Amino acid sequence: MLRRLSFVLLIVIAVASAGSDIFACGDKFLRVGRSARFRGYASVHPSSILVYAPRWTRHGIADFEQMLKHGGHKPVTVTSTDAMSQAFAGGKYDVVITSYADAQVVAKELQALPSRPALMPVVYKATKTETAEAAATYRCLLRPEKMTAFQALEEIDRLIELHLKEAAATTTAR
Repeated sequence: MLRRLSFVLLIVIAVASAGSDIFACGDKFLRVGRSARFRGYASVHPSSILVYAPRWTRHGIADFEQMLKHGGHKPVTVTSTDAMSQAFAGGKYDVVITSYADAQVVAKELQALPSRPALMPVVYKATKTETAEAAATYRCLLRPEKMTAFQALEEIDRLIELHLKEAAATTTAR
């Protein structure tokens, strides 16, 4: 009887001392955008994304597409303005990602489209002036040297969320 009582008392003490940690278990899985795997990411808004990459390396394109696919997006990459025009004629995209140097060319193409995708420039190894200029011009930026893949996917989701809110506000204003 004494043995049983001491065993129960030991269990009660163990549970009481660990009580604060019991409720923390699993809270990291409740965050929107995180999957059960720590390094995984499930996009809140899986989207079709056009990547305009005339200056990117094949390896860079492949890595970027793989990151987008792991996040749940459907990327299509083009490397010329003709291919970009054909892609816009053949499909609808939610986001267009390109280097900051090519963003103005893409912005002109987007003006002619009835459904305007959000534009997200990639600012890579830019000067402070270029970075400040890009931040002043665009709501969201990708900074590969300063972001992890997880942070980049979160930034893409943030842009999509802002774009959806903007579209909803435009629709209700009509």
